[in-house]
Amino acid sequence: MARLQLRLTADDGVAQAMLDLLKSMDDVDWAEDVADLEPDAGADDEDSSSAGLSDNAGPGNHLIEVETINDSSVERVLDAASALAERLGAVLEVDDWDR
Repeated sequence: MARLQLRLTADDGVAQAMLDLLKSMDDVDWAEDVADLEPDAGADDEDSSSAGLSDNAGPGNHLIEVETINDSSVERVLDAASALAERLGAVLEVDDWDR
């Protein structure tokens, strides 16, 4: 079994699609978005030059943990996740990989 931490920069819909893909794979025992890394809602300073702009924040950040059934399945999981991220215009990074 290997554990991966994947950082996904995308909106919530893309993150859910990524989780759906990972959970549907035979190579995956478990997958979950473990951290909500959205910026603090109070970070918008009303005196800032960007205050009140409608597009103050970018896409969401998600930390997805994945447990694979064995070490040899990691490459298949990463290939599938990378292909989906590219197709949906998201950024996917491998943050940590425990074997």
